[in-house]
Amino acid sequence: MSVAFHELEVSAVIRETPECSSFELRVPAALEEAFRYRAGQHLTVALPWEEFELTRCYSLSSCPDLRETLKIGVKRVAGGRISNWMNDNLKAGDSIMASVPEGRFVLDPDTRSGAPLFLFAAGSGITPIVALLKSALATTKRSITLLYANQDERSVIYGSEIAQLAADHPGRLAVRLHFDATNGYLEQGDVRSILHHSDIAEFYICGPGPFMELVEKTLEEAGVHEELVYVERFVSPADPDRVHTDSVHEASLESPDRFSLWLDGRSRTVPYVKGKTLLECAQDAGLQPAHSCESGYCGSCMAHVNTGKVYMRTHEALSDRDIARGVALLCQSLPASSEPLELDSDSTSFRAASAVKSSYGKRASRLAAFGAFAFMIAGTLILRLVD
Repeated sequence: MSVAFHELEVSAVIRETPECSSFELRVPAALEEAFRYRAGQHLTVALPWEEFELTRCYSLSSCPDLRETLKIGVKRVAGGRISNWMNDNLKAGDSIMASVPEGRFVLDPDTRSGAPLFLFAAGSGITPIVALLKSALATTKRSITLLYANQDERSVIYGSEIAQLAADHPGRLAVRLHFDATNGYLEQGDVRSILHHSDIAEFYICGPGPFMELVEKTLEEAGVHEELVYVERFVSPADPDRVHTDSVHEASLESPDRFSLWLDGRSRTVPYVKGKTLLECAQDAGLQPAHSCESGYCGSCMAHVNTGKVYMRTHEALSDRDIARGVALLCQSLPASSEPLELDSDSTSFRAASAVKSSYGKRASRLAAFGAFAFMIAGTLILRLVD
């Protein structure tokens, strides 16, 4: 694994709920530049476990626009090794090994400041969402709606912080809390009831799989364009002693002697070395596609397969819908045929999962939406003048 890990000191531990803690991390002065990040990104943490080294991805709940101390949220998981150990044992003054921040679940810089923003979170999915919320409030004038679902009121993470943000921005931020224990499971009607300006708004979703699928399906049926929906999908990697062996014999896979990779607006030709992943080959060629955990669980290294076929060793960070649309993880992918192979790392910019499209198409879609919105405003003004 080529991910570099750095030692960070735990400067504070904050008990958010009985099942979740936040850990503030002190970054050494020499690493401050390397650890610059954007709201919504995550860290990969490496911890020793018996004879293994285990890695987990944790989203940052802190907001760099507010100069907040680097902070991750960690919620207990039934049977979880690292999450439970951190909640039970990690204390101020201890150190952990962490990679530099990565991830594409960030606010799109191409978006004009007036587009409404909808944030959907469930459980610990609030961790990157609250960072996006703080960033949007601090750097834009956008109206924001947050729907946050939990089992009950005791399960609400960052509850006082969210309440304070709502009190400080009464004209811009609307918060709806949903509790399964009192209101039943979230339904499509609950999502539809808060939607407005869905043709120009943006939608960010993070939480358990069923929750995200419900929200995505509701937005799709409401006519929301897929380019306006952003999804963060995290799962924990299989530990070395729990790895499921695949029946595919990799040595039997055919492969071309090179492949093409679109990166930073340019197509690069990369020599392929049998047995190496596409990410490893790209790195050997001096390229640096976005990546983080290198275990197939964070989704940072997604690319679209334009031509050719790939075999993925694992693809937990992707949904069936992602795979059907040609999304692949460079860190887990090997060529699966000898036909020409072309991938596009740029086409998934600002996405952690879901639909794939070019940045040009994304901008064009927004310009079209903006044009329609401006046309409606102009028409209203003309009618008023006529009256």
